[in-house]
Amino acid sequence: MWHPQRIRRAVAVASIATAMLSGTVRAQAPPSPDRPWPIPEGAGERALSRESTQPIELHKRYDLAALIDLAQRSNPDTRAAWEAARAAAAAIGLVESTYLPRLTLEAIGGFEHTPLPVPKNLVPEGFFISDTRQLIPVLAVKWLLFDFGQRDAKLEAVRAESFVANVSFTSAHQKLVLSVSQAYYNLGAARGRLEAARKALSTALVSQDAATAKRARGLATIVAVSQAERQTAQARFNVTRAEGAEATARANLIAALGIPAETPLDIADSSEVPLPPAPAQDVGIAIREALTHRPDVIAALGIIDSAEAALKTEERSHRPVIALGGSAFQNAGSVSSDDQPFSSVNKPGGNILLSFEMPLFDGGERASRVAAAKARVREAEAKLAAARDVAANQVVTAHNDLMTSLAEHEAAEAVVRAARTAYDGALRSYQQGVGTYTDLATEENAVAQAEAQVEDARAAAHSAAAGLAFAIGTLATGKVNP
Repeated sequence: MWHPQRIRRAVAVASIATAMLSGTVRAQAPPSPDRPWPIPEGAGERALSRESTQPIELHKRYDLAALIDLAQRSNPDTRAAWEAARAAAAAIGLVESTYLPRLTLEAIGGFEHTPLPVPKNLVPEGFFISDTRQLIPVLAVKWLLFDFGQRDAKLEAVRAESFVANVSFTSAHQKLVLSVSQAYYNLGAARGRLEAARKALSTALVSQDAATAKRARGLATIVAVSQAERQTAQARFNVTRAEGAEATARANLIAALGIPAETPLDIADSSEVPLPPAPAQDVGIAIREALTHRPDVIAALGIIDSAEAALKTEERSHRPVIALGGSAFQNAGSVSSDDQPFSSVNKPGGNILLSFEMPLFDGGERASRVAAAKARVREAEAKLAAARDVAANQVVTAHNDLMTSLAEHEAAEAVVRAARTAYDGALRSYQQGVGTYTDLATEENAVAQAEAQVEDARAAAHSAAAGLAFAIGTLATGKVNP
């Protein structure tokens, strides 16, 4: 029986422990909901040690192939996908290990002081005290002999999951190649627009000089000179804005590579890359190729295989399991009763056991598991159909984008040629006094706009080619044309 004073002491100890735990929670959690939790100084310094350490060749000019190679060695997305594939492969080894026997070494030992009741006609006190000292090392083996296909189904499932992880790893690389390619061509477009803006500034200065010269000869008004100065100022603004866009595009490319933002890279100009060829006119061929090459479609097939294998596992869980077990041990111990001399033993022992287990009733748990597994198979089949639809739509869209971009580039080049001819004529007319500055400024703006359109169309064509190769599933390292 517990004395009331002991009960009060126990309650006091429990209260103190509760208060200590509550104080710990208050110390770890933010003190109030209306103020941000102050991050301890230096808490984020570990992030610096986890930055990419891939060597950068400072004197190397990086073209698209070299940038893709650098990204594949640096980008954390591909490394994460690789580790996921390795983990899935290790899961195969886990299932395969269940086919082999398990061997364990255990040991239990200690001392026990035990009062035990006995009839008083045997012991007048009505109890005796037993002191036991014992050490039992055990070498045990257990081997699952038959499970009637349960392990086979599990092995089939993890192999399918490993296949899906490997395909996902390939998909991660293709997504990275697409991302780097598009960022590279976006940088090329930004550089082209910057070059076009600088040419426009040079053209504006020529026009301003012409207006100033005519004003000096009394052949132009102050309004025309002011308009020319405004055109020049606008051209300088456009150059500044284009420089900012070029810096942003470069930063986006560095981010796509997965290297530190401040990394200096000498990046080759994409204007040196020829335009991609026009795709085949029959888009149906591209769609059929996509359905046999795209990683997401192939992975969807692997997910169906995994779901079907999981269904087999659940269905076979109704079957019996036969296992063989055995152990060999050494019983080294001694026992004493009522302070009598110890009796000792130090003898080996062992056993061999054959077990049979057959599930009979589980309240419907296995039936529910089978129903859920069947639903996952149907879900995987539906996702495969959706992946095929997405693939076909992306191929058609990318095909049309490439055809349109190539046509736009051809048209934009024609516009540039016409705009330059018109500007040259307007400049000569203005210098000779038979043209107006308004006409000259109009043609000047047309040249700048047309040159920018050429660069945008070039980048769009390259990006569309990469998008089509990605949609088909044939986007390879350093090669983005379908």
